[in-house]
Amino acid sequence: MWWLKLPLAELEEVLRRKSLADKYYENYLEHYHRGEYSKASEYLWGVVNALTYALGLFYGKTLGDHSKVVEFLNMLASEHKDIAEGLKPAQRVHANFYHDFMDKDLFDDDRLKVEKMINKLATLLTQKLEEIASTA
Repeated sequence: MWWLKLPLAELEEVLRRKSLADKYYENYLEHYHRGEYSKASEYLWGVVNALTYALGLFYGKTLGDHSKVVEFLNMLASEHKDIAEGLKPAQRVHANFYHDFMDKDLFDDDRLKVEKMINKLATLLTQKLEEIASTA
């Protein structure tokens, strides 16, 4: 449980990323309800990225680019079914931001899987933060 000694600067970054994820999720919902699936995709991937980055800090990793984020998610996917099932849909959603190829049905199918993955990432992050709080 070495992550319980996370340096203050990294803990602040974890909390900043968690706050960003919350903000991005609100923006995702707003654009989704407007039918703006490309823009919703950007924010949905942003939620995944922010939560993954925050979790990476607990493992001593700075996930500064897309490939590192995906590599870390693959590692988590080996232990968590919801992450495994959401990873490919999350990558498609990320691609949709750039290429705008998803209609509502395709986006809905992928977003539901990504939302389950986000819930798992958020749960893991909350657990790590609660462990730190319980030792303070």
